[in-house]
Amino acid sequence: MRPLITQPTRQRYVAMAEELAAAFRERAAEYDRKAEFPHQNIDELRDAGYLALTVPQELGGLGGTLGDMALTQERLAAGCASTALAVNMHLSMAGQMARNWRTTGDERARRTLRDIVDGRVILMGATAEPGHALVRSTGAKARKVDGGYLVTGDKTFGTGSAVMTHMTSMAEYREHPDGPQVLVFRIPADSPGVRVLDGTWNTSALRATRSENIELRDVMVPEENVLTSFPVGTLDGSLLQTVWGWAMPTFAAVYLGVAVGAFEQCVRDVLSRGWDDRPYIRAEISECEALIETSRALIERTTREVMGNGLWTELSIQHGTARVVLAKTVGTNHAVEVVDRVIRIIGTPALRPGSVYERAHRDVRAGTMHPYSNADACDLIAATTLGAEVAPTHPPRLDRLAEPAPDGNP
Repeated sequence: MRPLITQPTRQRYVAMAEELAAAFRERAAEYDRKAEFPHQNIDELRDAGYLALTVPQELGGLGGTLGDMALTQERLAAGCASTALAVNMHLSMAGQMARNWRTTGDERARRTLRDIVDGRVILMGATAEPGHALVRSTGAKARKVDGGYLVTGDKTFGTGSAVMTHMTSMAEYREHPDGPQVLVFRIPADSPGVRVLDGTWNTSALRATRSENIELRDVMVPEENVLTSFPVGTLDGSLLQTVWGWAMPTFAAVYLGVAVGAFEQCVRDVLSRGWDDRPYIRAEISECEALIETSRALIERTTREVMGNGLWTELSIQHGTARVVLAKTVGTNHAVEVVDRVIRIIGTPALRPGSVYERAHRDVRAGTMHPYSNADACDLIAATTLGAEVAPTHPPRLDRLAEPAPDGNP
């Protein structure tokens, strides 16, 4: 079933994503086979204005909310998973920046958002490191110097590094008067000391993302480029408002979109082969629909909660984080189950290299490992339900953020 969309603006966003995904679908197998970054897809997204989806309309963007982004990203991923995941990082950060601008009127944020509209800026996050998946700590180190910090560290899974103009990353500053702090900062990707290690991405899933390792060596981070900070080892409220709040439901949407793409092809193949009256196949198809629709419902609920303020004003930071992580966990695990059921329906043709089924089988499994991984998510969700603390919490820098208008538009 297709989602029921009643808001005219959201209908337009999804229609745009549908059109783009149709073109991406034709190229997805070749990009995957070559493990080649989909530059043409990114160019088409820029030309269509999609890279400004979450930039406010008054700054020249499309004005999409987190809920709009989740639905459009699902449709985009049905065409090309690697493209959708790469652009997800950019759209999330632009949306977070837009909300901060609406709340504070920050002039630097306004300029960056305008640069996104003009096609001069593509954002990405370089926070992943072995042993630091929960973003409560980092192995990168910051040393205070005049005007800012010198940062040295090594980052992994640099999704979007092939096209980024600016990157957000993290480093530990141990000499802070309040104790060791994690500094979150944004810098130009061409800053001296930043090096993308081409050739480090060699995986079976999401091959075309080219999520290369990134090396930071004495990178100068001006004081004004530090976005926020929090004590090492804590669950941070600002990260709930931004990183986790935006990434968890949209990661779920992307991986769900991979499954939806395979499922839609499965339905077409079942009809063309005359299998539609087989009870076993009907049962599998109905189960797939249930998994997809329950995931969509939870993702939509979560986007509404994130675009409000209750996750951090009415709940503890841990409880709020657990709720957004739950959406990602349900969405990604349901996506895996849908693809597995689709393959049972299609049979051995699904094993052919380059088929939408074989590619989905590989790509969708990355979702259960993508932070929060299944193991980390289960620990957080269970501990929250049982009333146990997983880590000390740190309040957000801003108590309340600007909320969308009642009609759902920003």
